[in-house]
Amino acid sequence: MTAIVDACATLLNEYDYDDITTARIVELAGVPIGSFYQYFSDKRSVVHALALRGMEEYLGRVETLFTEDRLAEDWREAVQQVVAVYLKMLSDLPGFGRVRFSDLLDGHRLDSSVDQYELMAERLRDLFVRRFEVRGGAPVTLTFRMAAQTADAMFKLAERVDEEERPVVLRTADDVILEMLSGVFDPA
Repeated sequence: MTAIVDACATLLNEYDYDDITTARIVELAGVPIGSFYQYFSDKRSVVHALALRGMEEYLGRVETLFTEDRLAEDWREAVQQVVAVYLKMLSDLPGFGRVRFSDLLDGHRLDSSVDQYELMAERLRDLFVRRFEVRGGAPVTLTFRMAAQTADAMFKLAERVDEEERPVVLRTADDVILEMLSGVFDPA
């Protein structure tokens, strides 16, 4: 199963979603087509598995920051550390930049029953609220969900703008995320 998901990640880095077929995936994975269908019903299910794997990998790395006392004492710096993990994974992890946590890929719905943004936002919320005191009046769950979706949209934009504009988009994303979360962690 891992070889199939890995092959899909590699192909997503090279091709558009519509250009990827199950035949291409199994060829690159080096597995028979029957093995593919033993684990997956179609290419969407593989992409969904890739998205979930990316989300779990990201959250695992973030949880490591929290559990190994490598997290900054200030919530703002901690947010920037969490964002840095995300940005590093965009460049280091095959397929992560194409799928991330969105339940959409090039306009194709993967699984309408799972809101990956919501799952990620809840886990980040839990980590941050355990570590940092909630002192603001903003709705905690909703604020984390808005921050997760806003961040993802800004990071996608950063990939599409000219190289010299990318730092501007990333700085703005930091500012927006911190402003949103200040309603949770800063005194009202």
